[in-house]
Amino acid sequence: MKPRDACLTYKELGLLIDPKGRNPGMSRPPFRTLFPLLGNVSRYEVLHGRPMLSALVVAQETRVPGPGFVELARHLELPVRDPDAYWEEELSEVIRFWSAHDQVLILDAAVDRLMGEISAIKAAMQRLSDV
Repeated sequence: MKPRDACLTYKELGLLIDPKGRNPGMSRPPFRTLFPLLGNVSRYEVLHGRPMLSALVVAQETRVPGPGFVELARHLELPVRDPDAYWEEELSEVIRFWSAHDQVLILDAAVDRLMGEISAIKAAMQRLSDV
């Protein structure tokens, strides 16, 4: 299976969340309700040391995510040089991570994030003690 084959469109996701279509911003363009939710999911995933899960969701016409995907990645200070290549890499990483069924891998991601936070706290404390 190719990574792109795992993707679903914004509309497909919106209809999975709201199958009766009661919230038009969820399953119809311009997806005003869906986009902020996708952003929150990806923020949460990155905060916990995992790839941006929203990489799996694409526009029906182009089969790639909208510009908000890369904008969010840059806002989260992720290493985006080439937006298309970044999405392809992130998509592959999402599939690898979540198809591994490896609890250690999931815990390692959380521990790595925690260690990064501890290092930042230590550096801040060191700067304070140098003053």
